[in-house]
Amino acid sequence: MGRQPDWFQRDMDLAAARYRELLELGAEFGVDPAMEFLGFVSSVYLLEVAWSIVTLCDHPRATLVLDPFHLWRGGSGFGLVKHIPAERIAVCHFNDAPASGPPRFEQGDADRVYPGDGCLPLAKMLRELHDNGYRGALSLELFNPGYWATPPAENLRTGMAKTRAVLAAAGL
Repeated sequence: MGRQPDWFQRDMDLAAARYRELLELGAEFGVDPAMEFLGFVSSVYLLEVAWSIVTLCDHPRATLVLDPFHLWRGGSGFGLVKHIPAERIAVCHFNDAPASGPPRFEQGDADRVYPGDGCLPLAKMLRELHDNGYRGALSLELFNPGYWATPPAENLRTGMAKTRAVLAAAGL
């Protein structure tokens, strides 16, 4: 990330220390909290920042949540994904961002669409994750109120079919 101002390093150190505390507390209950960045939150909206917190906390169970919508919405892009060790990925949320609609940096959770129905390079991302050894879960994550009128079983079938189509396009 290059040289950052002193205040930034202090904030990162504090975030890493707090995340480490969460991991240690989670161990008492048999859970592993994962670091999730949100593309529309002003403090941790970039994968680069979330990854820095994971590495700075220096804990063997520290992981992060990948989400293509947040990669795109926050401005991270997808370049760092292939460099994250597979064992440091807790889960990969799976969704797409609309090709038309609100401008990129104004989109929110409700704008997400089914995988393959938007503009994100999902097949490439999945191929890179697979090549890097990731064999964890893809968790379909949609908050689109337009889908809520559809019966849950139909949404599940549609989501599964569209996810499988993207997997096939990735050669997986």
